[in-house]
Amino acid sequence: MAELERLADELLAKPWSPVHIEDSPFLLKASFSQAAYRLMLSDLSSVWWEEVDSDSLKQRAQELNKRLKAPASAFCRHLSGLLEPLLRNGGRRLLPGFTCQRAGSGLTVSLRSELAEVPFYWAFRCVEAPLSMVSHHMVCPLLTMMQALHRQTVDLTLLLQRKDAEILDYKESGGVLSRDRLATDVFNAVEFKERFIAESLAEAVDVHDGSVFNPELQKLYTTIMAAKASRKRRHSSGEDDSQKHQPGLGEAQEVVTAETEKEEVAPAAAESPEVKKQTPRKIRSSATVSSPNRDAVKQKRKKKGIFS
Repeated sequence: MAELERLADELLAKPWSPVHIEDSPFLLKASFSQAAYRLMLSDLSSVWWEEVDSDSLKQRAQELNKRLKAPASAFCRHLSGLLEPLLRNGGRRLLPGFTCQRAGSGLTVSLRSELAEVPFYWAFRCVEAPLSMVSHHMVCPLLTMMQALHRQTVDLTLLLQRKDAEILDYKESGGVLSRDRLATDVFNAVEFKERFIAESLAEAVDVHDGSVFNPELQKLYTTIMAAKASRKRRHSSGEDDSQKHQPGLGEAQEVVTAETEKEEVAPAAAESPEVKKQTPRKIRSSATVSSPNRDAVKQKRKKKGIFS
């Protein structure tokens, strides 16, 4: 049971890879141990899965390959050697030697290859995945990816607005471009969104071949699932609030950036192309500033005028 639980966690962290079985496009993910495996398949209309332990693997191998006598680990290693390199390279257009057949709500993927120069046959007998499994492996990760990509869009929009403000400052200071072809218009976020919807949205929603999971999105999926697994481990460890994980520099920067963006995004649309840069405030621990020092600071501030 421990081996199957580990396979379940590993499969959850693996990204979906686009593949073709005969003429049918699928999304596939698989996880192998020494003598067991767990995999999932989807045609974007249904999701199937199969989990096979050591005993079931050996029994099926003997059923389909009467002439082959080998331990279950040898069969599992052979299946892993056929599938995992294809998935590791981001998927391929066609899985060689694979065929598929649907029967009711199930899906059987058959394989013909060679093991030790002897014909080897296998059948992945997949059943329809439960809704909870579809949610954990597809729905929730995709929603999180949408949120992350939206955050990235907001960051890029702010960056372009700051660049426009920097270019405007150069021009007002007398700066001139050395080549006219480098000149650009001021970035308008509203016009950009409207142009994207009118010109590029049709291509973006065409995911019938499973190409939605390109290598870049596979990496994002893997990163998100690794972060969720880390958070789950921290919660299941039973740590109290005083012993919880202290955020690292990267996490702290994300929190600060999120708070800063909430303040910057709202006024950005109403302001001129010049985008004001916010000066980050230094955070000092209350333990390092004594009470008399604070009183002295307050008195100094009272003495200063508005324009001093």
